[in-house]
Amino acid sequence: MAQQLSSGPYAHLAGHAFPGGIAKAEPWQNQLWCDAVCARDTAPLVHPMLAYYIAVEGAGFTFQDFFDLLDGDADSGIVAGEQSLAFEQPLYIRTEYAVTGEIKSVVRKSGRRTGPFDIATFELRLRHEGVTVATTRSSFVFPRADVT
Repeated sequence: MAQQLSSGPYAHLAGHAFPGGIAKAEPWQNQLWCDAVCARDTAPLVHPMLAYYIAVEGAGFTFQDFFDLLDGDADSGIVAGEQSLAFEQPLYIRTEYAVTGEIKSVVRKSGRRTGPFDIATFELRLRHEGVTVATTRSSFVFPRADVT
């Protein structure tokens, strides 16, 4: 994945680290997720999509914290952008993972119909015994209607 250089008034947020923490998937969470997506129970492995939720749970920040950094509020029209998951190893139920992460970039763009907007991307890593097991990357689009 090519690294994007940050631009615009929020570019200084690139590199902002999240507090981090520890997270794990419990058997009931995995069972509910598998049931919800009509998948067979993956135990003792964690269903791959739960990696994102485990990472967010252990990152030490909330989406509102992230939105606040970028001056986004409920009425501003923030939307989810791209998301990717990369696995180096499978994740296991009841295994504790250290979560680290940061904002990777904030890029100012402008669309003919939408006007100016920022795309903010953050990355979270799940680590076990010092080894990165999975990496999630997410972006959110922040409309900037107040910018001319």
